[in-house]
Amino acid sequence: MLQSWCSRPLCIIRAALSLLYTPRMKSPLAPSLPRYAVVAQALMRDIEQGTFAVGSMIPTELEICERFGISRYTAREAVRRLTEAGLVHRRAGVGTTVKARKVSTRYTASISDPGELIAFTRQTRMDLLSEDRVQIAGDWLKLLPDAQGQVWPRFIARRFMPDVEQPIAYTEILVAPEYEAIRDRIHKPGEMVYRLIEQIQGGPVDGLRQEISCLALSKRVAALLDARAGSPALQVLRYYLGKDDVVLSVAINTYPQDRFKLVTQWKLDWGPQAE
Repeated sequence: MLQSWCSRPLCIIRAALSLLYTPRMKSPLAPSLPRYAVVAQALMRDIEQGTFAVGSMIPTELEICERFGISRYTAREAVRRLTEAGLVHRRAGVGTTVKARKVSTRYTASISDPGELIAFTRQTRMDLLSEDRVQIAGDWLKLLPDAQGQVWPRFIARRFMPDVEQPIAYTEILVAPEYEAIRDRIHKPGEMVYRLIEQIQGGPVDGLRQEISCLALSKRVAALLDARAGSPALQVLRYYLGKDDVVLSVAINTYPQDRFKLVTQWKLDWGPQAE
C-alpha cells in the first residue's frame, strides 16, 4: 500500500518532466512567407521530382497537416494552388490525383489582400543585372506624368522562384530621386525596394496601385527570360505610393506566357442595398 502511494506522485513527476523536455513539433515553413504558398511549392517539387507519380494520389489534407505542422484550412489552400497550376485533380470522396508532372504555369499568385501581394514579391529572388538613371521624358512620361524632367535611378533585374532555374519575370524598378541611397543596400540578398524606401523616409508606404496589360516580348527581354521573341507576355506595373498618392517607386514586371498567373479574390461584404 505504501509502495503504491509513493509511486503515484513519482509517475506524475516523470510525466511532467517528459512534457518539459520533449521537443515540440515546429512547422518547417519560413515565417515570413504565406504558409499555403510554401506548402504548395514543396508539394510541387515532390511531384516534379517523381515522389508522387502521375496517376498516384498525393497525401491527404490530414497527412499534409502533420507533415508541415499546419491547419486543415492551410493544407486545403495549398492543394487548391496545385489544382490551379494544373498538377492535380480533386474528386470528392476519392482524393487528389496527380495529373501532370510539370506545371502549366510556373507560379500562381492568388491575391486577396495587399499583404499577400507583398508576400508574393518577398518570396521571389531578385538577380540584379544593371543599374543606371533615366530622365523622365518621352515614353517615360506615360508611366510617371508628374515627374517630368526629373532623373530617377533605375534597377534592372530578373526574378526567380526558389529552386527554379528559369526566371519568371523581367523587372525594371524606378525610384524617386530622394531615395537613391538604396543603391548601397539593394544588392544584398533578401532586400526589398519598398522596405529600403520605408527605412529612408522613416515610415511605411501608404498605398499600392497595380496595372495589368499584355504585350509581345522584345528580342532583348526574351533573351533574358529564355523565351521566344514576339511571344505574348503579361506586364504588371506596381506603384508604391506615399502621402497624397505621391509615387515613391514603380516596378515594371514582365512575365512570359505559361510562367505566371495572377488570381485576385475578394471577399464581398454586401451592406443594405439602397432602394
